[in-house]
Amino acid sequence: MKKLILLMVLLLIPTMVMADSVTVKVGVVGENNEQWEQLIIPTLKEEGIEIELVKFSDYVVPNQALFDGEVDLNAFQHHNFLNNWNETHGGDLVAIADTLIAPLCVYSEKITSIDELKDGDSIAIMNDPVNEARALRMLESNGLIKLREDTTELATVADIVENKLNLIFVEMEAALTPSALHDPTVAAGFLNGTHARDAGYKNVDALLIEQYDPDNKDMQGIVNVIAAKKDRVDEPAFARIIEIYHSEEMRELFAKVYADIYLPAF
Repeated sequence: MKKLILLMVLLLIPTMVMADSVTVKVGVVGENNEQWEQLIIPTLKEEGIEIELVKFSDYVVPNQALFDGEVDLNAFQHHNFLNNWNETHGGDLVAIADTLIAPLCVYSEKITSIDELKDGDSIAIMNDPVNEARALRMLESNGLIKLREDTTELATVADIVENKLNLIFVEMEAALTPSALHDPTVAAGFLNGTHARDAGYKNVDALLIEQYDPDNKDMQGIVNVIAAKKDRVDEPAFARIIEIYHSEEMRELFAKVYADIYLPAF
């Protein structure tokens, strides 16, 4: 009888674990997901929380997928991008945790210094309003262009009032800028951390690197986040994900894996 009872208990254990398990779908962009694959996923799997990464190729779809319930979280964007998406789409997505800073960089296959840009050169630049503005402000801070004084965090090339080299800006979706660097008509281009790393570029190879000042409140908007729908922010599984993301083990992973591309923002 005791053996029979023990056998029944053993048979029930998988069912009980499965009943308590939770699956969280996380939308990401690109292949730089070591923080999830090497730390978060294996750690939470032991606790019955299955993390399924849903990979997107661009920045257009992941927020809509989160809003529509196709994923439970996403982790690909910064505060400014999220806020702009909510405003333009009537969304209710919320940043539940800061994750990393991915500085914009200017790369080139044609020149080795930003000073080598010539009159009339073309520069590939992302066309989403938030990151386009970041890129333009980088150029302004380096004296290459001047923007209207009343420009906001959504500045575009239309706000350029001075362009001493008559630079031509070729606007495109961010995922396309790495390929544009091989276009013989493009002298240089802006890449963010995800697409730069996917294409094999490192910050040390950049002609210009966006300078992040943690004490500058105006720059807090470029900190990347994990986002959720407003009515789901308090879910226990999400809290555990944040706890692991903000751990000392994650800092060590960043130092080892992302030393020349991302900075931890926690």
